[in-house]
Amino acid sequence: MNLPLIEILYRALNSPLGVVVETNEPEKLRQKLYAERKTDPDLGVLSFIISPTSPQSELWIIRNADND
Repeated sequence: MNLPLIEILYRALNSPLGVVVETNEPEKLRQKLYAERKTDPDLGVLSFIISPTSPQSELWIIRNADND
């Protein structure tokens, strides 16, 4: 399933912890999400982390606990 980047970000924002996104290019996706995050200050609570267990296929979008 291919979702618009903004929809992925809002799903992570509305999730208690965040979401895991499967992708062939985690670093490329992370850079695109950084750019998209700039369009809405509410999205500033999200962090983008390449999975330490599946670095070739997963990007974690995590809600920062400090900002809840």
